[in-house]
Amino acid sequence: MKFVWLPLLLLAGCGDIPRDPEGTLETVRASRAIRVGVVEGAERGDMAVADRILTRVAARTGAAPMVVGGTLEPLLLRLEAGQLDLVVGGRFDAKSPWAKRVALGLPYRRHEEGKAATASHIVARNGENAWITLVERETRAEVPDR
Repeated sequence: MKFVWLPLLLLAGCGDIPRDPEGTLETVRASRAIRVGVVEGAERGDMAVADRILTRVAARTGAAPMVVGGTLEPLLLRLEAGQLDLVVGGRFDAKSPWAKRVALGLPYRRHEEGKAATASHIVARNGENAWITLVERETRAEVPDR
């Protein structure tokens, strides 16, 4: 009989799932700004899709993208440090070491280059699950056949 309460206790601890330990989604909404790192020299087609996804994310959060340009790796380091909310314009292969360090969102464009394959992703900070969920939902809505 004492185990009857266990499921209720477990559910009580799950009130705000998914969570953002660093509060990214809440900060974006409160500041009305999405800090976006854009990879310089990114392919125009990749950026057109990323722009449409960012427009959807902006509409859902009431925030405007604040863009900073740079090369991929320094932007990803800034993302890890919490200085950016998203990075767009980068391509990653299936074995990218960054896949363990940041949250590669759903692929929104795939690229075949000979035997090598890469994909374009909107990248978020690892662990910011509410934020990642929102970005992935908007990616899926914009590119349903990804």
